[in-house]
Amino acid sequence: FFFIGLIGGCAGSTACSVKIFRYQILFASIRAQLKKTQSPHGVFTPRYEGRKIDDDVLNSVMSFFVFFIASLGVLSVALGMTGLDFTTSVTGAASALANIGPGLGDHIGPAGNFAGLNDTAKWLLSIAMLIGRLELMVVYAMLTVAFWRA
Repeated sequence: FFFIGLIGGCAGSTACSVKIFRYQILFASIRAQLKKTQSPHGVFTPRYEGRKIDDDVLNSVMSFFVFFIASLGVLSVALGMTGLDFTTSVTGAASALANIGPGLGDHIGPAGNFAGLNDTAKWLLSIAMLIGRLELMVVYAMLTVAFWRA
């Protein structure tokens, strides 16, 4: 059930987590790459609802997944450095970035809550919740120098 929570709403909805269309584009791209591996001389293009996916859209979705996984990894390591166990760190980071509720583990599992975490872990999770809710790419774009000089 935890991993099902990482599947968000439809495009345009206010649901958190990774939107369904991003997963559909990711799987279409994976499918096209697997076909290219099987038939190296074939021409296979990823399609979404029967239409070819533009390279800009494909790059945007892939960038989002890279940023999501990288953010999840950095946050998990940071939470681990606060003294949390592996399961609590990873699922706490995922639940905060995706805004999906409780994670797994002794502290923040379905029977627990975030109250027992130390202040540093709470701050890290609060920042991750804001980044996840405001959309990863938008927040990271705002943190660049080029954004403020434009």
